[in-house]
Amino acid sequence: MKKKLLAVFLLSVTLLGVQAQEEQKGWKSDHLFIGTGLNLGFSRGFIIGLNPEVGYSINKILDAGIAMNLTYVTQQYQTVNITARYLALGGGPFVRVWPIEQLFAGGQFEFNQISYSEKADGEIINKIKVTAPSLLVGVGYGSRIIGRGQFYTSIMIDALNDINSPYRDQYNRVLPVFRTGFSFYLGRKKEKD
Repeated sequence: MKKKLLAVFLLSVTLLGVQAQEEQKGWKSDHLFIGTGLNLGFSRGFIIGLNPEVGYSINKILDAGIAMNLTYVTQQYQTVNITARYLALGGGPFVRVWPIEQLFAGGQFEFNQISYSEKADGEIINKIKVTAPSLLVGVGYGSRIIGRGQFYTSIMIDALNDINSPYRDQYNRVLPVFRTGFSFYLGRKKEKD
């Protein structure tokens, strides 16, 4: 199932890119943007993350780029006095499709390296390092003016089922991820006379 979902995601991004290349002639410096997002999540624990990104507005409805993530998670087990903490560092491609002004659907594939530890009564009882892929998908609301800036708020979930995902709890339940982000464009949009 994971491979099928990833294949559909990558195929969609590729097809949108091909269509965009047909619509657009050449590189436009005012379509290149940089920014960051802030993740928050809650569910018997806490998630906070920072997501720097570099992207390009391919056309009126499509943004694509590369994002990094630094995510810190703490969770309390329900049945025992154990607190789990982990730090995830990763990155990968993202895409946002703006079918109508102010609303978008988005996806971001990440490959994460995770340092994980568990504490009981103040002592570390388990410490490991793992890797995990994630495919965050969701919807959002925002403002996007190509050549000027973007601001958005979204809710996403991890569509992959990896037990080590930083966006799942210790029982492998999906944790919703709330992300607020902003970006600014590097080139100046030319004003029409």
